[in-house]
Amino acid sequence: MSEQESPLKKRREELGLTQRDVAVAVDISVQTVSNWETGRYQEAKLTLTQIKALCRLLNWTLEDLPDDFRPSSSID
Repeated sequence: MSEQESPLKKRREELGLTQRDVAVAVDISVQTVSNWETGRYQEAKLTLTQIKALCRLLNWTLEDLPDDFRPSSSID
């Protein structure tokens, strides 16, 4: 267990959401959400559409997103 809790996990739990809720909303696997929360993925490669979905689900602004969640270089 890491010393610092994942901002994603903290926010997800504050809102009473499951990893599956996040996965479905962002169109990724539950395993990917788990990997983000445990630090197995150091950087999330999301499309702009996925980032918007994540922000809507978690009631975050772009400024609230952890730095690891940035759009991939290609525009979808």
